[in-house]
Amino acid sequence: MAQDDQTNQVPKGRRSWYAQAYILHSLQQRDWRILWLAGHIWHLTFWMELIVLGWLVLEMTGSPFLMSLVGTFRLLPLGIFGFFFGSMGDRFPKRQLLVVAQVTNTFVTVALGTILFLDVIHVWQIYVACFMTGCAWAADFPIRRALIRELIPERSVVNAMSLDAASLTGMNMGGRLIGGGLLALIGVGGSYIFLSLCYVLGLFLLLRVSKRTLHESSRIRQESVVNGLKQGLQYCLSDPALRGVLIVTFGFNLLVSPYMMLTPVFARDVLIVGPILLGLMAGMEGFGALIGAIVLASASNFRRLGLIFLLGTVIVSCAIFVFSFSTIYLLSCTLLFIAGLGLSGFATMQTTITTTIARVDMRARAMGVLVLAIGTMPVGIAYVGFLASRVGAPMAVGLNSLVCVAFLLAVIAFQPGLRRFSV
Repeated sequence: MAQDDQTNQVPKGRRSWYAQAYILHSLQQRDWRILWLAGHIWHLTFWMELIVLGWLVLEMTGSPFLMSLVGTFRLLPLGIFGFFFGSMGDRFPKRQLLVVAQVTNTFVTVALGTILFLDVIHVWQIYVACFMTGCAWAADFPIRRALIRELIPERSVVNAMSLDAASLTGMNMGGRLIGGGLLALIGVGGSYIFLSLCYVLGLFLLLRVSKRTLHESSRIRQESVVNGLKQGLQYCLSDPALRGVLIVTFGFNLLVSPYMMLTPVFARDVLIVGPILLGLMAGMEGFGALIGAIVLASASNFRRLGLIFLLGTVIVSCAIFVFSFSTIYLLSCTLLFIAGLGLSGFATMQTTITTTIARVDMRARAMGVLVLAIGTMPVGIAYVGFLASRVGAPMAVGLNSLVCVAFLLAVIAFQPGLRRFSV
């Protein structure tokens, strides 16, 4: 059902400004604009939680492996429930499902903040909180991106997905930098007051999004969830480009992405810096990804989406390989910035290709299958954390990155459907 101009379009006084700023043209859609702003807040809290809780557990235990489990429990629900939530998004109203997810985030964050202030915190409580907010994230990732696709016209798809990727990666920078700064200034308890306020604001913005969309998906409520999941997986594996995206996502999240949970170890033990410089260094990846996403959002002539996706993944993998052996702080920051540039191509095209190829009635399920591939990350985080405790963080991250580069070269050679995909 199409939204009327009053609810979905920018007021006439502002419309010309958005039209002139091509990089923001998809934000002419009112509901997408509100959802994009809310996404900033959720992305900020995601990255901030990882840096704050990772540092807290490292200080409490001194163990890289136990610290890595923060990321494992935070992202484990992606692999367990993300596929399920993707199927639910094609059966029930997406906005309502997102509201439930963000209410969960708010409740858990306030509860953990209360425990911190009472000074009765234990590591297992942190893991439980990470798992619960991870469940909400597992719902948010496929459902919100499928909803974005329903809020915008066809001509604005790449622009909207680029802006969403810019939000995720830009808040990667902001969340880690703010997290490190707040840790140094007001500690973990104060950081959780900030996080709680962010979740409340994000929920308020979500409630302002209209229940109507430009492209209403067909929902088959009588279909069983298991059958829906099976159809989604078969659908994605039958398309060469979608299959390629899933294979690359699987390998990259298993082998390279887990490095992010070890950045506190690199900061403390390799580069000998504190939480503020940790936040700055970790945020450089987000800064590079933000610049890359802005370039993609401002361009109107990108057609070889599959090639951009693959090249971006190769760039970030090579940069993390070199980063793993750096002992110079400024060099490490530069390498993470380069990794971020590559990450923008990976993150933007990952979602754009999936939502472009998938039919309207299969879009959330396709995103759910993508989340299933992303769900290898917590396994990789636990594995690389264990490996780091045995051979050191540099060797663990470097070896995995090198294996990923070889894996990507094989995909480029043997998955031509992805390499040649264009719009």
